[in-house]
Amino acid sequence: MNGRMVDPEKILSSSDLLIKIETVCKRRFSAENDQNECYLYVIDSLKADNFKRLRAFKGKSKLNTYLYALINSLVIDFRRKKYGRRRIPAGVAKLGKWAEAVYRFVCWQKFTFDDAYDFLRIDGLYSGSYIEFIKEIDSIKKAPCRENPAFQSIDETPESSFKNINAEISNPLEFLIQKLEREKRIQAVKVIRETTVAFSEDDQLLVRLVYGADQSVAAAARVIGLPASTAGKRLKNLLTKYREKLLVVGIREP
Repeated sequence: MNGRMVDPEKILSSSDLLIKIETVCKRRFSAENDQNECYLYVIDSLKADNFKRLRAFKGKSKLNTYLYALINSLVIDFRRKKYGRRRIPAGVAKLGKWAEAVYRFVCWQKFTFDDAYDFLRIDGLYSGSYIEFIKEIDSIKKAPCRENPAFQSIDETPESSFKNINAEISNPLEFLIQKLEREKRIQAVKVIRETTVAFSEDDQLLVRLVYGADQSVAAAARVIGLPASTAGKRLKNLLTKYREKLLVVGIREP
């Protein structure tokens, strides 16, 4: 489908798109008033300038993928307009890029400090030992954080990098990673990242929605435009690919 074939009024009136918008707003905001304002803001933004944002679709990606990215971008715009642009405290920024990354992981994305250490190692942002990391994050823990006021302690919350998934969804990868020793866990997360990047756009979106955005398989299927049964089968196949890649580096389920 190319840009000339898009009927923006038809797209905006579709129940699927309205559900997408509602789902993203509810996930981003806990207060019902914020959710409703977010929903209206996205609708009005999509209508603005004779549906300019919808007409900008050129067919370089799948329409569902384009719409999902567009909605998320508008929701971020709404948050900035309502609450201001998020800024890293000066006290954290002066510690360096690694500290800024820790703050983003823990404050904005609500991972634990333990998760943040793993991610820093994977991304090559921190070369110190785990003990050194624990000592150096004391000042970061004291930094103000509106999104996550109670920073979690590494020692108190040894959760995995998949902590944000829906509790009703069984994620074998999460359970596997939780049982690994630290070095193996870092290696496993790196393999999972690399494997995910190699997936198609729809498969990446399916994984992000189910295991990273607190969505059920049925809800993810609606976003992507697949029958729920098809999405479920595809997710099982993707999990198999993850397991195969992990086995190559010697990581298997206990």
